[in-house]
Amino acid sequence: MSQMEINCGASPHNHGGENTLKKLIMSLVLFAFVLSACSKDESQSAQVESEEPKSKGTEQVEVEEKTETYTPREVAYYELEGIDRELTDLEQEMLRHPGIFSGDNYDPAKVEEALDKLPADLTKEQYIEELKYMFTEDYHKEMETLLTFDSTIEVDIERPDESVDTPTLKTAHYAILVDASGSMAAKVGGKTRMEAAKEAVLEFAEQIPENATLSLRVYGQDGSNKESDKALSCESTEVLYNNSFEASEFNNALAQVKPVGWTPIALGLQMVKGDIPEGTDDVVVYVVSDGIETCDGDPVQEAKNLVSSDIETVVNIIGFDVDNEGQKLLKEVATAGNGEFTYVNSEQDLKKYMRAQYEEIQKRWREWKDAGKIQAREMKDEKKILARETKDSMKIKSRREKDRMKIAQRYLKDRFDDYDHPTRKMFSDIVDYGNKKWQYAVDNGNRLWQEAVDNGNREWQEYVDEGNKKIREAIDKKNGN
Repeated sequence: MSQMEINCGASPHNHGGENTLKKLIMSLVLFAFVLSACSKDESQSAQVESEEPKSKGTEQVEVEEKTETYTPREVAYYELEGIDRELTDLEQEMLRHPGIFSGDNYDPAKVEEALDKLPADLTKEQYIEELKYMFTEDYHKEMETLLTFDSTIEVDIERPDESVDTPTLKTAHYAILVDASGSMAAKVGGKTRMEAAKEAVLEFAEQIPENATLSLRVYGQDGSNKESDKALSCESTEVLYNNSFEASEFNNALAQVKPVGWTPIALGLQMVKGDIPEGTDDVVVYVVSDGIETCDGDPVQEAKNLVSSDIETVVNIIGFDVDNEGQKLLKEVATAGNGEFTYVNSEQDLKKYMRAQYEEIQKRWREWKDAGKIQAREMKDEKKILARETKDSMKIKSRREKDRMKIAQRYLKDRFDDYDHPTRKMFSDIVDYGNKKWQYAVDNGNRLWQEAVDNGNREWQEYVDEGNKKIREAIDKKNGN
């Protein structure tokens, strides 16, 4: 039996046992208190341990959410020379340096990687600037073309020299030698040879260039065609006119020529040197005759003497109703004078020869007109192509730029899945930005294209109008109008 059982079994009147019981109870109470205190301390200790990780976790979150201050991108622009006006805001914007993913540098994987690095708390404007930094296309070459485009078209083809037989004359002299031999009085087709010759000479004289001079020399005009007057006639030659053309004075001089004497062609060619004004660059000699030399002269040698002088000289011979022997001689004279011989046996043939001179001028003006038309059209087409290709290049780039920015905007919208996030409000701004560039290219490309067309057509028409006018003038001169 235990001590407790013994004590419990003791008599209540046993004071020794009662004291023992009290001590036991007190010990139990004290033990319970100690246990309670220890339990409380352990609980507090456990609470402290459980709270320490929580405190450390809070500090970790604060470190992760801390971000650096956003620094806006520095924007660089191309500078163009030769622009004589201030650029608009849009034009300046289109000179922005290209983005890192523009053109062929576009890489979807790298684009997404760059978009993932963008902070979550930017403004809409800052996000758009970031997209510009990434995707802006390079327009500066096209802008330089549009801003410096010269739509003027000027064709500069030297106009033909309308001098007869001497298209390069600067100071020209035309010397006409008329045969005054008696045989020029013979009739052909209702008119004398002399009358027909005078009409043709007058028609020719009226058409010479305004800055040229003209002389009229007659030979064989004295005496008669009789043997007794041969010496007198063969020594006769006279200049009747020497000046720039004046119709009434030239007509008066021409009226003095009478068909009376012999035919000293060599003498006329010899003396014509004195009719040439000082400072003359070129001389064209026209000899009108109906026969061969009859005064024992040497016209072939005199023609050679003329063309061997310091002045460029051409001797043309017009044989009027000449026999075979005469034709042969006159051809030799023309050949010696670096000119041509034309045989005519009627008034119509003589005028036909003179008209041929103006057909050549007519031809030159037609060639001038056609060359001007071709050049004007080629210049117009070249500028049309430049304007169109520049416009099309800018349209392609602006569309590509806009599409890539739209794709990036959708990616950011999905990344920041927040209805109120700024990336959700960028779409219309991106579209407007791209459309403005596209429209600028269309408007200016079309405008310059049209200017090139209008200017080219205008220049083309000017060559047509002036060419046709000059051709008509040459036709009128050829026809004697």
